[in-house]
Amino acid sequence: MTWAFGVRGGRVSPLQFVMLVKLRERPMYGYELLKALREDFEGLWPLQTGTLYPSLKRLEDQDLVRSEQKDGVDYYSLTEKGNEAIADKARKMPGDLRLMIRYFEVLEKAAKEFPAETSKDAGTQEEMRRSFREMFERDTFSPQERLRILKQHRDALVARLAAIHREIEELESKQGKEDES
Repeated sequence: MTWAFGVRGGRVSPLQFVMLVKLRERPMYGYELLKALREDFEGLWPLQTGTLYPSLKRLEDQDLVRSEQKDGVDYYSLTEKGNEAIADKARKMPGDLRLMIRYFEVLEKAAKEFPAETSKDAGTQEEMRRSFREMFERDTFSPQERLRILKQHRDALVARLAAIHREIEELESKQGKEDES
């Protein structure tokens, strides 16, 4: 499973792929696309114009979208090559999607069990969230940086899950002793 994929002429990040999918619905001007993406992700993905417009430009450079001015506003639409890129990825996607859905279900379940963050951990975790989010929004990380970030997240999750496991064992042990009494 890859977060970004190659097309003739470059790579497409997850954000750019979602932009292609949205533009498949209909041509949109930049801010309209930004609002549609914000609505789809309901504030979970703080997409900014500083990310959107360079991504659109890159997609245009790869001939996946084209812009056309109407009344002084640039409208973006999907090209035939963009549509082919979506279709190609969609054919490969069912297995990737099942893996991603399961992955995020496991993380969501674990997150519900995490104890509240301590102020000491909050800064580091916010930095980790930011780097993880940037990995999806931008395709600027090298494979080594991406690997480092993913390992950092994995290690943090493993440590938290170990703490949860220890607490569960303690509670079960106490419960067992109370049941014996």
